[in-house]
Amino acid sequence: MSALAKTMIIYGIISILLHGLILSAPVLAGTENGEFCPTCPDWTDLDGWLANKAVYEQEQQQKSQIQDQETVLKIQNAEPVSVHLAVIDPVGSPSQVRTGRFAVALASPTAVSPDDVVLDISPSASRYLQGAVNVNYESFFGKGGQLKSVSEIAGLLGEAGISSNDSLVITGECLPCGGGPSPAIFSYWLLKYLGHEKVRVLDGNIDDWTAAGQNVSNKSATRPKADYIPLLMPELLATYEFVVNGGAQIVDARLARDFEIGSIPGAVNVPYENVVENERIAPEEDLQKVFVGLEKDRPVVVYTNVGVEASLVWFALTLSGYDARLYTWRDWLQNQPKFNFELTDIEAKPNPVRSGQATRITASFQETQTKETKAAENSSSNLSSNSSSNDEVKLTVKGCATCGFGSPQGFANLDRKDGYVQIGSSGKTAPSSDVDVQKADSALRCSAIVNGPDGSETARTSLLHTFAGKYVGIWSANVAPGIYKVSIVATASGNAETFADVLEIEVTG
Repeated sequence: MSALAKTMIIYGIISILLHGLILSAPVLAGTENGEFCPTCPDWTDLDGWLANKAVYEQEQQQKSQIQDQETVLKIQNAEPVSVHLAVIDPVGSPSQVRTGRFAVALASPTAVSPDDVVLDISPSASRYLQGAVNVNYESFFGKGGQLKSVSEIAGLLGEAGISSNDSLVITGECLPCGGGPSPAIFSYWLLKYLGHEKVRVLDGNIDDWTAAGQNVSNKSATRPKADYIPLLMPELLATYEFVVNGGAQIVDARLARDFEIGSIPGAVNVPYENVVENERIAPEEDLQKVFVGLEKDRPVVVYTNVGVEASLVWFALTLSGYDARLYTWRDWLQNQPKFNFELTDIEAKPNPVRSGQATRITASFQETQTKETKAAENSSSNLSSNSSSNDEVKLTVKGCATCGFGSPQGFANLDRKDGYVQIGSSGKTAPSSDVDVQKADSALRCSAIVNGPDGSETARTSLLHTFAGKYVGIWSANVAPGIYKVSIVATASGNAETFADVLEIEVTG
């Protein structure tokens, strides 16, 4: 075979192989549906493919810009969605995100700065926030549950090293009274009343503080003594005259059972527990529902026995935009005519009573003499003005301020195990004549409160007026055997008085 023939055969074989490779290769310049493929070069027309790719990329960029504009328009035209913002603290419980006035007055553990002075008002704490100074809030009260003078309170603060220019964060609680923020928030009100501008309340307790990674100490800190210069804000404290003549809305923040016994005329009941959630001030949207019946263009006066728990409602009202002022049931009673009835006798029949059976409680009252009547009688009969035959029953009230300390006329929270009331005298007088007994006013209302051996309230029953100043009620002793103490709460003409632990009933098995 000649050289030329061999060359022609080799060339033919190469041509066949190249043709086969071309037929078996994928489509490079486009896709099966004919669309341009930007990642498939056309090696037979590379320049044309590059030109088409540039056009393709420009078209895609324009499409992307149009889609972005459409997305923005959809967001702008969308209906607003209400979203509940919350964060989860390290221990896993939801913590309300505070805004507006609430964020200004309440400080989260992480919002306390080294420049803040932490004031712990706990009566007897075993742990303190690192660096906190301690001033027992009960030291702000004097004898009878009245606030001490401004100069005395300023002296206590200055002795603890607090000045009126300090940025304060108040924390602490009264654990014997069940804990909660009322002592700290009452102290906040007191500091605001003294004109302290930079003051907040810790939004949480010491457990929330440690959960946020903050340090604690087993003792309080000490600071150099300072001069505390108050600048009073009297509009934060309501007077009796303001309550009577001011046209204010009156809120009784005591529990419903105490409100039903007696209250300031025209008051509405908003129990302090309604503004607290998990021992913190409730979220703003929940408080709006609590205060839905109150008008924002009229001042609001809030009261409890001595005002400590009322401060919770005052605080919530103030942060919700109301003009709120603090008041006390004690002050209202002190400005009322004296309770003109005395308890002359009380008994239960049968006593002892078997568990599961009923006993009848009978209380006898007589009207006491007014000062004018007594003075006239003393003048005509030359009797000594020191005669005690018609003296009123006096009560000595003990316990912490939050639990009703200092409530006049013995009007304390008797449903608390830790606070207690004692009678200064027996509560009984010598039997009177039938004529004197019949002076008892049928408008007098009475309730008997039965406390168990552990001091907790077991039952409460109304006593109905029968005749000759006698009030009778039935107690079904469906309780365990033991000694049960009875207190009598009586109201007349808007005035109330408690005769505490005046009867013991033995329940047998």
